[in-house]
Amino acid sequence: MYVLGIDTSTMTGGAALLKGEELVGESVLNIRTTHSERLLPALERLLADGGISVKDLNLVSVVTGPGSFTGLRIGVATAKGLSYALNVPAVGVTTLEGYGWQFQHFPGVVVALVDARREHVFWQAFQGGSPINEPAYDSLQAVLDWCRSEAQSEPLLFAGDGSVHYAEQVKASVPAALSLLRPSSVAHLGYRRFLAGEQSDAFALNPTYMRQTEAERKWKERA
Repeated sequence: MYVLGIDTSTMTGGAALLKGEELVGESVLNIRTTHSERLLPALERLLADGGISVKDLNLVSVVTGPGSFTGLRIGVATAKGLSYALNVPAVGVTTLEGYGWQFQHFPGVVVALVDARREHVFWQAFQGGSPINEPAYDSLQAVLDWCRSEAQSEPLLFAGDGSVHYAEQVKASVPAALSLLRPSSVAHLGYRRFLAGEQSDAFALNPTYMRQTEAERKWKERA
């Protein structure tokens, strides 16, 4: 079973191809070009290097957010298009769940942080790959307060671009190069969820923003 994983939630983005539990190939780019410019070429190279056709894909797993509004729309639209055209199921994975799964073997609490600017983050805590609280949009200080009160006896690991951006405030974080979300983690989590009976279709798959866009906020202010 071939599984395609797609992530366009942050400036870093990429794709991965699994054959069941086995990684066939992965492309991750942390460069300042738009996902619309690089995602499809990355997918084409990945499939070509893996020696398979797009028609061989059996499942698409995609990051639905939170993250870059534009990036998420590109990634989800690509996944929806592939799911519809190939008539294969799709699975949505949040950015936070991807980080929790990626660092599931850490012997403590993994706190996934996605930078939302102005000292705010999207965040969620995980242990063994499973969430221990609901995803939230909070100030960084609120997250640190939660960690001190709720996870005080556990080793802590902060991951995600929020942990890199706020490295001075967040001490127990992984190095920047290791804090990138791996599309292979997205593909693997999606594959496991598919085996557990979870799947969507091209029409039900949508981005997870967790807050209003700037345009929506300004429109409400004028209303």
